[in-house]
Amino acid sequence: MDHMAYRLKSGDKNLTKTLRRVARDQLDKAIAAVGNETGATLPATIHDVRKHTKKTRGLLRLVRPALPAYSAENAALRDAAMRLSPLRDRGTLIEAYDALFDRFPAEPRQPYAPLRAALTLEYKAVVADPDTFEQLYAFRDDLANVRERTDKWKLTEADGEAVALGLIKTYERAQKAMAKARKKLTTERLHEWRKRAKYHRYHTQILAPVWPAMMEARLAQAKHLEDLLGEYRDLTLLADEARALERPSDISARAAFTGLAERRQTAILARAFPLSDRLFGEPAEALAARWRRWYGLWQGER
Repeated sequence: MDHMAYRLKSGDKNLTKTLRRVARDQLDKAIAAVGNETGATLPATIHDVRKHTKKTRGLLRLVRPALPAYSAENAALRDAAMRLSPLRDRGTLIEAYDALFDRFPAEPRQPYAPLRAALTLEYKAVVADPDTFEQLYAFRDDLANVRERTDKWKLTEADGEAVALGLIKTYERAQKAMAKARKKLTTERLHEWRKRAKYHRYHTQILAPVWPAMMEARLAQAKHLEDLLGEYRDLTLLADEARALERPSDISARAAFTGLAERRQTAILARAFPLSDRLFGEPAEALAARWRRWYGLWQGER
């Protein structure tokens, strides 16, 4: 199970071993998923392999200040994932459309059906494009190249110090991103806030074994925040697409649709900010010092 593989293990001799093991596991899963894709399950595969790539980047960020290879490998993984962005967004829009109407079951769907039909048409065009598979195979090759270099990765700090330094950097960035989003919420600021929340979730997951009872509860809350912010983002994309496609063609129906999306977004923010305040409400040094202590105790117990 991926959830269990993406964390510390008592069998790892040190953090460098953990780093290499977890990265290889994520990269191998993504490479295998591309190899098995026939075209029938393309959306699920795209989602899956992008997730494995993000988790690998999250892992690297945990030890970033102590990993000289960080910049080059992070850039390689980012560029690889960008190949698949167009298809990811097309599939997400249809999911977001369906999820929105699940939230408002009393709302009739018929007036907005032309929008869903247009989204489906666009999506099918991307799936049928031969370039889609070319990009998928190029993505796989990019990941294989990173995989080959994992045995050269080495940390320049002691394990506890490496973890603490990485946590402080990521946590402080999440705090700043949240503060900026609160001041003025733009698409870019929301994306940054969500991205930083995601990295914190990954770090919580990797370190969960140091105190499972405490960390699993935090992990669930971090995942909830990330899901809320992801839903907000998808609704923005969906409303933008409705305007760009001019669907529904009836302007009042289109305005009603975007109004529905905005209603849901207001509800999302009413939950996301308080949750984020709790997750990112203490000084980064305090959280890092505490988790580092737990990590030390866990190491001693092995």
